[in-house]
Amino acid sequence: MIEAKQITDLLNQLFDIDPSAAADLVNHRVVCNDSFLGSDIPFVCSQSRDGVITMGVVGFVNAMAKPGTGRAAAVYDDANQLTGFTVVGAES
Repeated sequence: MIEAKQITDLLNQLFDIDPSAAADLVNHRVVCNDSFLGSDIPFVCSQSRDGVITMGVVGFVNAMAKPGTGRAAAVYDDANQLTGFTVVGAES
């Protein structure tokens, strides 16, 4: 397991090298079955109002974050454009 800050740093390096590729990568979602929601692996998934469960690359790599170090999160501007990544939910 690695610190969430390390995950965020790697994602920000990707963004610095190729913002378009980074945006395409993090905006891609795959549909998952409901086993992901009950898994003891801390994947970060989302569930739509109609019950569809999806996960993107950020949700997948967050499973590698050391407990207590937070989670990597994509940051978007008001125009819904990816601007980078940050750590959220870290214990003080």
